[in-house]
Amino acid sequence: MQSRRFSQSWRLISFAACCFAVLASVSFSLLFARPVSLAESPTRNQQQNLAGQLIDPAKVIGRDNCKTCHDQEHAAWEASSHGSRAWQLLEHAKAPDFAAALGIAPDQITSPNSVCTQCHGTQMVSQGRLTVVGGNSCESCHGAAGGDSGWYRIHGDYGNGMDSSLNELLAQRIAESNQHREQRMADCQAAGMNRAGDVLAVAKNCLTCHIVPIEELLAAGHPTSSGFEFVRWSQGEVRHNFLLNRNENNEAPSLWLAQSNDRTAAGRDKLMFVAGKLADLELSLRIRAQVTSTERGSLGREVADRIDDAVSTLTELDVPELSGLAEVAQNYQLARRALRELTADDANKYSAAADSVGKIAAAFVATHPHGDNLPDSIRISPRVMGKVYQPGN
Repeated sequence: MQSRRFSQSWRLISFAACCFAVLASVSFSLLFARPVSLAESPTRNQQQNLAGQLIDPAKVIGRDNCKTCHDQEHAAWEASSHGSRAWQLLEHAKAPDFAAALGIAPDQITSPNSVCTQCHGTQMVSQGRLTVVGGNSCESCHGAAGGDSGWYRIHGDYGNGMDSSLNELLAQRIAESNQHREQRMADCQAAGMNRAGDVLAVAKNCLTCHIVPIEELLAAGHPTSSGFEFVRWSQGEVRHNFLLNRNENNEAPSLWLAQSNDRTAAGRDKLMFVAGKLADLELSLRIRAQVTSTERGSLGREVADRIDDAVSTLTELDVPELSGLAEVAQNYQLARRALRELTADDANKYSAAADSVGKIAAAFVATHPHGDNLPDSIRISPRVMGKVYQPGN
């Protein structure tokens, strides 16, 4: 696979290079690049076609709003590679080569109309102009909050609005009825929020950048996160579960754990492991449907290998809800050799396969929303990416 050709230093770069890890708050003191008017900037569809990123800059409200209640989460994310080094990598010696592959001038790499800033920064509209903040933000991972009409004013409203202190809001959260909670979660999802509890959505969001779905970039030698495993990559330096305890970075979101005594961090890890593999498989199939080459070092070769690896891992698990994957793999010939052969029907074939995987994934998380009944045969590496942040460290 592509990543095996890189040195250890390049593997470290790939970890920080393409933002979107899980869950987030970052430093608001990083640099702003030159703003451009919306008329100057590429259309949103053009940008999405390049990076696969769906966040709408016009709906980004900025990380300061999140820090008001999530100060410890902000501190943890600020110390992470996603919060700082992701932006610094745009000054790496190789950055001009990668930009040249996309037709971007060296002095425009950090500009708002550069696709590089979609994964290394946070694009947002300020006073009618598109600008970019260095590093990933809360909304990079959780979705654009959209102001009063978006999820920002919904997710912290436990029945009496958000105009209360944090302690008062947490007290309201404890007293929130099940009916109100379910409706609030549904409303947040409808407004575009990637909630911590929706591990499938979070995993897909991470992978939209970590796979690096741009053929020209991989051809130019840009690293990709071939070793991405959702639990390992989310339980290290990007972990920031502080809400109910300002002094302890919990292994799982504290509010999620508080909703039931049956929920455990171990169960959630199993859920995240499977959901991460399913997300990787679905997105890799969608990318495979569009690639123009599967030669060594290409994006097509990368996703072909990812698909084969994910199918092998998932079909070996003792999980009934995943039994349909074997049939999908057989019907669409999802074996490594076939995946490396370009055909005229690739777009239809692999898009249909991705749709089938998406349905299986949705059924899986609906059946196992907490992971507590998943078998012990799901083994997860104890290794994580980076040191877990703790207050005062």
